[in-house]
Amino acid sequence: MAHHIYHTRGLILSSSPIGESNRFYKIFTEELGLVGASAQAVREGKSKLRYSLQDFSWIYLDLVRGKEVWRITSAGECSKLDKTSEDNTKLSLLISDQEQLKLFANVCSLVLRFVQGEGKDEKLFCDLLSLTLFLGRELIPLHLVSSFETLVQVRILAYLGYLDPKPYQEFLKSGDWSLNLLEEFENERSKANASINAALYESHL
Repeated sequence: MAHHIYHTRGLILSSSPIGESNRFYKIFTEELGLVGASAQAVREGKSKLRYSLQDFSWIYLDLVRGKEVWRITSAGECSKLDKTSEDNTKLSLLISDQEQLKLFANVCSLVLRFVQGEGKDEKLFCDLLSLTLFLGRELIPLHLVSSFETLVQVRILAYLGYLDPKPYQEFLKSGDWSLNLLEEFENERSKANASINAALYESHL
C-alpha cells in the first residue's frame, strides 16, 4: 500500500538524537502545523539530509506518516520565504549575529511550548515567516528586546485562542514587524505581560 507524501514548508524548532544515527525533529509546517518527525541515518557522514535539517532552519520537506511518528523522506533549503521580493534569502543578521539568533531560538521555544498538537495555522505560519525576515534584516536595539519578546508571546497566544486579541488589535496584523511597531508597543508592554500571565495560568501552559 502506497503512503501519501505531504510536501510542505516548515521551520525546524528543535531536534534530538535517536540511537546511533537517526534524529527526531519538531517542525512547524505550513500544511500540518506542529509535527514530530524522524530522519533515518541523518547523523551519518554520507547522509544527504544532514545539511538541510539544521535547528532553526526553514526547509522544504516531504513527510510520510509512520506507525507512530512522521518520517522525513527528503528535505532541502527553503530559499524563498515570501513571494514579494526577488531576493528572499537576506537573513545575514540571523546568520552573523548571535544575539539575533538567540532571539529567534527563543521564538522557536515559545512555539514549541504554546502549540499543542497538529493542525494547520496559516496566521501563525505566515507571521513566523515575516518575523524571520525581520530579524534577518533589522538589528533589534537592546531597549526594544523586551518589547519584541512580549509581542511575540501576545501574537502566538492570540492566534491560538488563549489570549483576548481585542486590546492589542493594532499590534496583531500578521506579517507586520518593524522597529516602529516595537516602539509603539513598548507603552503596552506592562499591560500585555499581565494578560500573558493570566492566559498562561488559565490554560495551564
